[in-house]
Amino acid sequence: MYKQILATLFQGNSNQASESILELYTKKGFCVVDYLYFANIAGKKLFDTHHELYPIQDFYKALLVDYTSMNIHGIYTTYQQAILDADIVLPDGIALQIFYALANKKWLSNLNGTDFCPYFLSYVKQHYPNTTITIILYGTYPHLLEKTKALLIKQWYNVVYSQDGYTNLDWDRVNLALKWRDKGINILLIARSTPEYPIQEIWTLANIHHIQHHGLIVMNQWGTFDFWVGEQKRAPKCIRTIKLERLWRLISDPKRNMKKVLSTLALFGYVFSYLILKKK
Repeated sequence: MYKQILATLFQGNSNQASESILELYTKKGFCVVDYLYFANIAGKKLFDTHHELYPIQDFYKALLVDYTSMNIHGIYTTYQQAILDADIVLPDGIALQIFYALANKKWLSNLNGTDFCPYFLSYVKQHYPNTTITIILYGTYPHLLEKTKALLIKQWYNVVYSQDGYTNLDWDRVNLALKWRDKGINILLIARSTPEYPIQEIWTLANIHHIQHHGLIVMNQWGTFDFWVGEQKRAPKCIRTIKLERLWRLISDPKRNMKKVLSTLALFGYVFSYLILKKK
C-alpha cells in the first residue's frame, strides 16, 4: 500500500501544480486537491491494509459527532480511499520529502497549503484576468473564518460565500451564491479537520456529486486559515529554510503540536520497516 500512496504525490513545482490543477479542472469540470504530510501517514496508518469499512454516504455530513460512534479504523480506511481518489495530492513537509527521496531516489517540492494556496490563487488571477474567479470558504471557528474572508477580500478576491466548520455546508446557499458564476473558476477552500479525524477529505469524497455539479476546485487546507490570519505563527524564514519548522512549532506550542511531531518522528520506524525490510 505504501507504494500506492506515494504514487499519488505530485512531483512538480508550484507552477506545474497550478497548471495541472487548472488543466484537470478544464477537462473534468471539477478538481479535488488534498495535501499529505508524514504525520498523517503515521497517525492515520495510511500504509496499512484496513478491513473496517463504512458506506461513504455515512460521511455525507461528517461532523465530529458522526465520527465518535464509528470504529476509528473504518474512518482511516475511508481517509485512505479519499487520498487515493483525489485528483492532485500535494506533498507537505520535510519528513515526507525525506521518505519519498529514500524510497524513490527523487526529491519532491514542499507544496504545503500555507504557501501553495496563496500562490495558486495569485496564479489563477494572473493567468485568467478576464475570467470570473469566485471563492467559497468552509471551515474553522467563526471568528477566524471572518478574518480569513476579510483578508482575501482585502487582496481583491471575490469571496461569495463562507460558512464555519461547525455546521454542515448549506449546498442550497452555495448554489445561490454561484447562480450567475457557473462559467468562471469556482474555488472551495476547506479548513475543517482535527488531529484525530480527517473530516475534510472524507467529507469531500462523500460530497463529490455536489462538487462535480457546481464545478468546483476543492482544496482541503487543514490549518491554513489559522496561519493566514496570524492565529498560528509561522516559523521565521531562516528556520523554514533549514527545514525545522515542525520543531519550531513544537517549541512554540507543544500542546497543539506534540502529537503531530511524534507522528513525524515515526519516520525512522517507517524507513526501517518499509524501505529496509521492504515491507509491502
